[in-house]
Amino acid sequence: MTAYGRGETIGDGYRFTVELRTLNHRFCDIRVKLPRRYSEFEEEVKKRLSTQFSRGRIEVSILCDETLDKVQHLSVDTDLAKTYNRLLLDLQDELGLEGTLRLEALLGFRDIFVFKEDEETRKQAWQILEMALDQAVTNCLQMRAEEGAAIQSDLGARLQRLQDLTGEVEERAPLVVQEVRDRLQKRIQDLLMEVELDEARLAQEVAFFAERSDITEELVRLQSHIQQFRDLLGANGPRGRQLEFLLQEMHREINTIGSKANDLEISQKVIHVKTELERLREQIQNVE
Repeated sequence: MTAYGRGETIGDGYRFTVELRTLNHRFCDIRVKLPRRYSEFEEEVKKRLSTQFSRGRIEVSILCDETLDKVQHLSVDTDLAKTYNRLLLDLQDELGLEGTLRLEALLGFRDIFVFKEDEETRKQAWQILEMALDQAVTNCLQMRAEEGAAIQSDLGARLQRLQDLTGEVEERAPLVVQEVRDRLQKRIQDLLMEVELDEARLAQEVAFFAERSDITEELVRLQSHIQQFRDLLGANGPRGRQLEFLLQEMHREINTIGSKANDLEISQKVIHVKTELERLREQIQNVE
């Protein structure tokens, strides 16, 4: 399900901004983009998100304010600065340059300024990041809940349409055998004209047709799957994979009905059922 959440927290010299996006995906795929010096937090971020999302592609972008956290933990690598100073003086002598070496000459070597954190400050950084992450998750889940309500309503309407079509097939099915019997009787009489019709043989042929075209079991299973689908829509927790499985079973049953029914009207309704099932399948991709 597509959704977005954002969180930002400031504290202890840190400012973290977290942007969270969720996209449709068959499995749970979490991708985290972190500043390199905080790469050690990646597994903790994934672990925390996996408790909130069970399906979908989760994209997390984490930014930190360079000006805030560096002020707290910035220091100078004195040894490196002394090395640069010595090398510059050597170069000055080698080239015979005049003048005094000033501090400004060393400021161009940015690597003499280092960002140092101990275990305690790293723990503080994670706590601030964690709060921003929780804010983003909360906002994202709120958006997903709103979209989920709309999807549930749409699925319910399509499921009712599917149930209505199945009911129409059930009403039609018993009439098919009688219509076949009438057609056979008329055709035989037209061919034999004055010859007496063998009712026993006609009944036998009709019985063979009825056995081959009986779709009662398929209809019962299809109605059962529809009810299970409806029950899952009202249940809590992740259920997308269960709904996908039920849709596969519904497709199986309606395909069998279409091949056995041997009736134009039922065949047309089967096409409508398959259309609704395909629309349900598309929507299920948005369900966790």
